[in-house]
Order: sequence, then C-alpha cells, then structure tokens
Amino acid sequence: MILSALLGGLGSVSVMAQTNVYSLNAVGYINVTIAPGFNIISCPLITSPDNTVGTVLNNSNGALTGDVVYFWNPASAAYTSDSARAIGTAKGQTTNASGWVSGTNLASPGVGFWFDSAATSNTTLTFVGTVPSGSITNTLVAGFNLVGSVVPMSGDLCSNSISALTNFNIGDNIYTYNIATAAYSEFTSVVAGSKASSPNTYHSNWTVAGDPTVTNVGQGFWYDATAAVNWVENYSVAQ
Repeated sequence: MILSALLGGLGSVSVMAQTNVYSLNAVGYINVTIAPGFNIISCPLITSPDNTVGTVLNNSNGALTGDVVYFWNPASAAYTSDSARAIGTAKGQTTNASGWVSGTNLASPGVGFWFDSAATSNTTLTFVGTVPSGSITNTLVAGFNLVGSVVPMSGDLCSNSISALTNFNIGDNIYTYNIATAAYSEFTSVVAGSKASSPNTYHSNWTVAGDPTVTNVGQGFWYDATAAVNWVENYSVAQ
C-alpha cells in the first residue's frame, strides 16, 4: 500500500528495461530498451563531463522530445521532474542546449529514476561512459530509495560477487518489476527460518522464492530500508 501511494502520482505504471552490454572494459556503452510509458532505469556508467540528465540523456537532436524523467528525493519524499523539449524560444520549447528544461538532475551510478517515454513503440537509450571500479558505497537511507547497481550487472543482488547486497536489515523490502507478469515482486528480509515460504533461501532471510534479482543491466528498483544501509559493490576491469 505504501509503494502504491508513492507511485500513485504517476498514474498507471509499466516498467521495462532490457539491455545489451557490449563492453565491461573501462569504457563502454549500454543499450537499454525502453517501453512506451513509464520505465524504471539507472545509468551504471560515469559519463563525461558529468552525470546530469542533460549529459546522460542529451536531447540536442530532439530524439527524446516529449519524454519526462522523475527523480525520487527520500528527504522530501517527493519527485523532481524534468522534460525533454525541442530547442527554441517558442512556447513549449527550451533554450537549454541539452534539450531538457533543466537537465540538472543527477543520473549517477546507483541512482534509479523513472523514464516516461512518449513513444508509441519500444525505443533504445544508449549510455556511454566509464565503468565504475574499486569499492563503491551506495548509502541507502531509512525509508524508500529508488536505486540501481552502481556497475553494469544483473542477476542475484545478494549472492552476486559484484553487487553483494548482504548488509541489509531484517525487515527491509525490495520491490522489483517483473516484465513477464507485469507486476511487482516484493522481497522482505525476515529472521532466519521464520517464514515457511522461504526457510532455506540465501542467508535464510529473503521471502519469495530466492533472493531479490534484477533481470537486466540498467534496471532500477525500490529499496525500503528500516535503517540506513551501506550497499558496497566491488568491480575491477579484470573481472
């Protein structure tokens, strides 16, 4: 119910983010397939000169005109939105060279955000940049966080040696979107063996059949933390 309240302002939400990873070297690019309407994604690359929306999703060519992004602010429990528009001085246009009204929201690695596509069919976003390396900490505050992996990875968030999301609190919840069922999967961390549905899952904690997973690289998700969590991921070019 809480999650529904958070998303209620966005209306009917559908999420789809499918990716092809062509390089996990120091520099590479990621293609993320976006469905019409709302998608929850993240950019797990360091882009140049910065990770603002105006850089990560540059609209100087007008390809994204009509699209809207929403960034969740846990401190204010509110969204900050931005719109991609045609460049010009007429009503409904923007004079910003990036093709966004503001373009200043930070789509840094580890930050998840909503992307509302105005297209009527699937489109592809391409992120180009450097893969973060070393030990990177993504601090998740108490309450709802809209996040993604800081590096280009998918799969089991807990047992994966890169994402290694094992420093969770009992009672934390993760919400991921299942494209096949068009519904959210809720994963709750509970006291070991206290749920008949998951007595022997990884760490004997997470409900639902197995650990929380992300199907695609660049996929974001909700993390509802009972207390602050330091999610530490480790990646090196040699991996």
